[in-house]
Amino acid sequence: MSSSKFQPDIREALIEHERKVREADRTTVAMAANEVVQRFGSANAEYIKGYTGVDQETGQRLAKGLAGISNSKVNENPVYANQNIRQQAGFSAEVAVTSRDNADAIVKKSRVRTSRTDDLPQYGANHNVVDRVRILDGKVVDGSQAQMKFVGNRDKLLDSIAREKGEFARYRGVLLELPSEQFQGDRSHLLEQAKQLRARAKALGTDSGHSESVKELFEKADLLEKRGSSPSFQPQSAADYCLEQAAQRRANALKAEASGNLQAAQTLNEEAKNYERLAENVRDSGLTTQEAIYYREHPEIATLLDIGRTSHHAGLEGARIGAALGVSISLLSNFFKVAQGEKDLADVFKDVSKDALRAGAVGYATSFTGAAIKGGMQQAQSKYVRQLATTGAPALVMDICVSLGASVKRYVSGEINEAQFLSEVGEKGSGMLSASMMAAVGQIAIPIPIVGAAIGSMIGCTLSSIFYQSALEAARDLERSRTHLNRVRLAEAAARERITLERESLLAFMGREIPQLQKETIQFVGLIGSVSETGVDAIAVAVNHYATLLGKQIQFESQAEFNDFMASDKPLFL
Repeated sequence: MSSSKFQPDIREALIEHERKVREADRTTVAMAANEVVQRFGSANAEYIKGYTGVDQETGQRLAKGLAGISNSKVNENPVYANQNIRQQAGFSAEVAVTSRDNADAIVKKSRVRTSRTDDLPQYGANHNVVDRVRILDGKVVDGSQAQMKFVGNRDKLLDSIAREKGEFARYRGVLLELPSEQFQGDRSHLLEQAKQLRARAKALGTDSGHSESVKELFEKADLLEKRGSSPSFQPQSAADYCLEQAAQRRANALKAEASGNLQAAQTLNEEAKNYERLAENVRDSGLTTQEAIYYREHPEIATLLDIGRTSHHAGLEGARIGAALGVSISLLSNFFKVAQGEKDLADVFKDVSKDALRAGAVGYATSFTGAAIKGGMQQAQSKYVRQLATTGAPALVMDICVSLGASVKRYVSGEINEAQFLSEVGEKGSGMLSASMMAAVGQIAIPIPIVGAAIGSMIGCTLSSIFYQSALEAARDLERSRTHLNRVRLAEAAARERITLERESLLAFMGREIPQLQKETIQFVGLIGSVSETGVDAIAVAVNHYATLLGKQIQFESQAEFNDFMASDKPLFL
């Protein structure tokens, strides 16, 4: 036989070997990225918890969730409705920023967590000074107490805190968290103030008795807009404003003291100290006013954007891990081939670069998808799904979809037959899931089909899409589709013929054996019913005969043999 006939088989074996190597590399990258998936997935769970207002892991029901806040009542009057939205946006900001802080802490592997005081029994609901605190090992971190204020006029708020008899003097000594544009004092801060002044003016405009107030509000809005739009505009942060006010008061205190008004000087100096402390305590909340309003009006989309952003960061970390691992594996593999004389050194670096890019892409996709799925599983209502989230299953989802998708494509394009397709799917599915699935079974002790359904639901949607796209691509080649159709018809005809043969064989067996077995069973039951008349040895003979019909040989055929066995050291065979 010519050796050329073996070439297709060798080539096919090499292709199959390369395919398995690529799958092994993908699985290796996926499992290497598991720590990233677990960490960023837990971070994503914080956003889901903030949205629903329920921590499924602990069973704690939070005072407020983004979904609940978005359903709050709003005045039917458009002007007052706008005020309601802004007030409620302040609550949404508290929840959203808390979720972000906790997600960030998890990503950075910090044990510190942030909580709204409404969710802590030691503070109770609607605490009048502190909105948020940080907690470490169950204890409030000293100095972390913060009040979050999303108001229209930043400077007025700061003045009402620092002045001697200010309305919000109770906020002295705690951190003050402001919208980002107010903290920075940029143009958007002034324009936002002008916008709110105009809204107030329009609300008062319906009452003829407030014409002067309306005019004054519009004039202030015009001045703010003019200042914010000026090319020479210089931003003034909240801290800078406080320090400027402190300096002015100290200067005025010196004048008052020089004129003999010691009481006024003391008051001014105290206010200066208040402004200076406030400058140290003011913080950027991390959200703008408009972002807070968006959380109030579109909590679902805002939450998905948070998850997407965190998953993207997970993907970047996964890409770095994948690329580094891909380079290591590729270098070892390629240098081995160089040593064997199978590849030139000039080709190694090009191939290593390709492998690094491919592994980096797998690392990104695995980490992005896994982190998003893990976050949802961790806050699922089912405890089984939550426990499954702690395994390697989320990290393997993308790998499974890609690998099974390759088999689907090979099947619909006619490269492999049905038996080969099922063999590949079974091999890949069981091989890649076995480690994480068995870990899950070990933890939760539930039937395997339930665990399989949890993973299957995640894979199903993606795999269905891959199947559709692969089938669509294969259908474009008409000749290949016709050849494949003929092959399927031949397989179908052969299957029908085989089923007919097996059915006839089964019917023949039943017609031959079942009547005899039925007759022997009736005799055996009758003999057992008359045990007192027939004796033990007769019963033993009948049992042995019946067992032989069923394909089983019993060790003892009489009472005497049994007695001899009991007196010996021989083992008992069941």
